Amino acid sequence: MESQVGYERLFDPQDIFFSTTDLKGVIQNTNRMFDTLSRYSRERLIGAPHNIIRHLDMPAGLFRLIWDDLQTRRPACGYITNRAVDGLDYRVFATIVPLRQGYLSVRIKPMDGATRDRVEEAYRRVRAKERDLQARGASRHQLGEFGGRELAAELAALGFPSLHDMTLATLPREVAALVTAGVRVPAAAPEGLGAVARILNAVAAMEKDTDALVYELDEYLRLITTMEATHDSARAVEARVGRIGQLVSHDVGDSAQTKVLMLSERIAELTGIAGAELNALPSRLKVLHQSVTELRFSVALMRLLTLMVGRFAQSILDGTETDAVHSLTDLCEALESGFRGLGPVLQAVSTQVAQLNDALRTVTSSLDRAARRLGQWVDLRGGGAGSSGSPIIDEVAQLTSRGFPEVRSLAELAAECRGLHLPYDERIAAQRLAAVRSALAELI
Repeated sequence: MESQVGYERLFDPQDIFFSTTDLKGVIQNTNRMFDTLSRYSRERLIGAPHNIIRHLDMPAGLFRLIWDDLQTRRPACGYITNRAVDGLDYRVFATIVPLRQGYLSVRIKPMDGATRDRVEEAYRRVRAKERDLQARGASRHQLGEFGGRELAAELAALGFPSLHDMTLATLPREVAALVTAGVRVPAAAPEGLGAVARILNAVAAMEKDTDALVYELDEYLRLITTMEATHDSARAVEARVGRIGQLVSHDVGDSAQTKVLMLSERIAELTGIAGAELNALPSRLKVLHQSVTELRFSVALMRLLTLMVGRFAQSILDGTETDAVHSLTDLCEALESGFRGLGPVLQAVSTQVAQLNDALRTVTSSLDRAARRLGQWVDLRGGGAGSSGSPIIDEVAQLTSRGFPEVRSLAELAAECRGLHLPYDERIAAQRLAAVRSALAELI
């Protein structure tokens, strides 16, 4: 339901809308909600450049960064204010994805108000600088390049190293909020209504298929973030382990004490194994975090596209949309393209989680075995009770007595992470997509 506050036109979360353009940004198709909010007729929109709805307060740098990402075939998201033909503004969260012969932009009501407000403040600062440069005679190209650099710096200050990082972070939050608000694919339609009904039913099934996956990915990210938060304590353990190995290796006592020598060598070996894995842990966690972040984005994108396809199909069935075959074709192309890449990313995450779990089990096992031998080593070197008179032996005894509880908690988190199941069946997804393709072929 539409409303107005001041000079801004507001719309509801369920009002999802889209447009498609060719490779040069010329509008090819829109849906009824796009037309309604912009107040342009569809005849006026088709064939017009997409910047027909551009708001003058939007920084050129944003569109430069979006275009750069699209040119590398990556989706791009952004908080965008548009201006309708009647002069009213309407704010959207836009997700733009490449098609074979153009681009699809799906727009929803921004739900994460805090992030939107911070980003819009950055836009205002960048746009003010662009206007100063424009007043000095800068070209459109120069404005875009300058604004892109300025906006990239602003986004970095907000915690997004790039627009792509903002895209990866914001879409899952926005889509989750949309779903929480009750926005779903419409209920299944009777198959007897024809090909469009079968498309609606297929995407409704896809939505249900990914419900559990969305939850599990949130759990993955929570566990990984918790592990990353222990970075300093893991580094401290690594330093202690390295120090123990160094001390034991350089104080073997009387070489005739064969057992001490053997213990020293084995302790050095075990602490070396644990130290190497601990040293690699931060980079391993960083890679896994990035993979899970990308997977969460991919799943959120699939959820957004299933919502758009399903709701558009329903609007065709209820007569709101007519002559919509081209739009439905573009939407289904984007949907299929996204699902195609989901399986490999899921497999990568599962593999990385298993490797992390194995690595931390190796650390825990190595340190447990090293700790037992360290106790024997300290006793044999005379450091079992009180001061031994040797600074080295006393330091080893002190380091050993602390144990390595931090590693055990990390290992428990990794095991919990591995215990999560990513419920996604590529075979079933392929069947759903085949049903969409088959139904679409009947319409073309």
